Amino acid sequence: MMIKQCVICLLLVFGTAAVHAEEAPLVTARHMSKWEELAVKEAKKRYPLAQVLFKQKVWDRKRKDEAVKQYHLTLREGSKEFGVFVTISFDPYSQKVNKIAILEEYQ
Repeated sequence: MMIKQCVICLLLVFGTAAVHAEEAPLVTARHMSKWEELAVKEAKKRYPLAQVLFKQKVWDRKRKDEAVKQYHLTLREGSKEFGVFVTISFDPYSQKVNKIAILEEYQ
Protein backbone atom coordinates (compact mmCIF):
# COMPACT_ATOMS: atom_id res chain seq x y z
CA MET A 1 0.00 0.00 0.00
CA MET A 2 2.83 2.41 0.90
CA ILE A 3 4.67 1.72 -2.37
CA LYS A 4 1.51 2.39 -4.36
CA GLN A 5 1.09 5.78 -2.63
CA CYS A 6 4.74 6.70 -3.34
CA VAL A 7 4.37 5.79 -7.03
CA ILE A 8 1.18 7.84 -7.31
CA CYS A 9 2.89 10.76 -5.56
CA LEU A 10 5.88 10.59 -7.95
CA LEU A 11 3.58 10.44 -10.97
CA LEU A 12 1.72 13.51 -9.76
CA VAL A 13 4.92 15.46 -9.11
CA PHE A 14 6.63 14.58 -12.39
CA GLY A 15 3.42 14.78 -14.39
CA THR A 16 2.77 18.29 -13.07
CA ALA A 17 6.39 19.28 -13.75
CA ALA A 18 6.09 18.05 -17.35
CA VAL A 19 2.93 20.12 -17.90
CA HIS A 20 4.61 23.26 -16.52
CA ALA A 21 7.78 22.60 -18.53
CA GLU A 22 5.80 23.03 -21.75
CA GLU A 23 4.73 26.50 -20.60
CA ALA A 24 8.30 27.58 -19.77
CA PRO A 25 10.44 29.29 -22.43
CA LEU A 26 12.97 27.11 -24.22
CA VAL A 27 15.92 29.26 -23.16
CA THR A 28 16.14 30.06 -19.47
CA ALA A 29 18.33 32.76 -18.00
CA ARG A 30 21.36 31.53 -16.16
CA HIS A 31 24.50 33.10 -14.83
CA MET A 32 27.27 33.32 -17.44
CA SER A 33 30.91 32.96 -16.49
CA LYS A 34 33.08 36.01 -17.07
CA TRP A 35 34.73 34.23 -20.00
CA GLU A 36 31.40 33.37 -21.57
CA GLU A 37 30.32 37.02 -21.16
CA LEU A 38 33.57 38.13 -22.80
CA ALA A 39 33.01 35.72 -25.72
CA VAL A 40 29.53 37.15 -26.30
CA LYS A 41 30.79 40.75 -25.98
CA GLU A 42 33.57 40.19 -28.52
CA ALA A 43 31.21 38.45 -30.96
CA LYS A 44 28.79 41.38 -30.65
CA LYS A 45 31.66 43.76 -31.51
CA ARG A 46 32.23 41.95 -34.79
CA TYR A 47 28.53 41.31 -35.48
CA PRO A 48 26.74 44.25 -33.79
CA LEU A 49 23.34 43.56 -35.40
CA ALA A 50 23.36 39.86 -34.59
CA GLN A 51 21.22 38.23 -31.95
CA VAL A 52 22.85 35.48 -29.84
CA LEU A 53 20.62 32.40 -30.03
CA PHE A 54 22.80 29.83 -28.27
CA LYS A 55 26.20 29.63 -26.60
CA GLN A 56 28.23 26.67 -25.44
CA LYS A 57 31.73 26.07 -24.13
CA VAL A 58 33.52 23.74 -26.54
CA TRP A 59 36.73 23.09 -24.60
CA ASP A 60 39.26 24.59 -22.26
CA ARG A 61 42.91 23.93 -21.56
CA LYS A 62 45.12 25.12 -18.75
CA ARG A 63 48.88 25.06 -18.76
CA LYS A 64 51.36 26.62 -16.35
CA ASP A 65 51.66 29.90 -18.26
CA GLU A 66 48.48 30.00 -20.39
CA ALA A 67 44.82 29.02 -20.24
CA VAL A 68 42.56 28.84 -23.29
CA LYS A 69 38.77 28.54 -23.53
CA GLN A 70 36.73 28.15 -26.68
CA TYR A 71 33.03 28.92 -27.07
CA HIS A 72 30.63 28.27 -29.94
CA LEU A 73 27.92 30.88 -30.45
CA THR A 74 24.97 30.57 -32.78
CA LEU A 75 24.01 33.99 -34.13
CA ARG A 76 21.16 35.36 -36.23
CA GLU A 77 21.63 38.48 -38.33
CA GLY A 78 18.49 39.24 -40.32
CA SER A 79 17.48 35.95 -41.95
CA LYS A 80 21.03 34.53 -41.78
CA GLU A 81 21.79 32.07 -38.98
CA PHE A 82 25.43 31.10 -38.47
CA GLY A 83 27.95 29.92 -35.91
CA VAL A 84 31.17 31.47 -34.67
CA PHE A 85 33.97 30.07 -32.54
CA VAL A 86 35.42 32.49 -29.97
CA THR A 87 38.78 31.42 -28.52
CA ILE A 88 40.11 33.30 -25.49
CA SER A 89 43.73 32.93 -24.35
CA PHE A 90 44.68 34.35 -20.95
CA ASP A 91 47.17 34.18 -18.10
CA PRO A 92 45.71 31.74 -15.52
CA TYR A 93 47.15 33.63 -12.55
CA SER A 94 46.52 37.29 -13.40
CA GLN A 95 43.44 36.54 -15.59
CA LYS A 96 44.88 39.03 -18.14
CA VAL A 97 43.64 38.32 -21.67
CA ASN A 98 46.44 37.59 -24.14
CA LYS A 99 44.43 37.06 -27.34
CA ILE A 100 40.88 36.65 -28.59
CA ALA A 101 40.21 34.99 -31.92
CA ILE A 102 36.80 34.86 -33.64
CA LEU A 103 36.30 32.45 -36.52
CA GLU A 104 33.05 32.11 -38.44
CA GLU A 105 31.94 28.51 -38.88
CA TYR A 106 31.76 27.32 -42.49
CA GLN A 107 28.39 26.07 -43.72
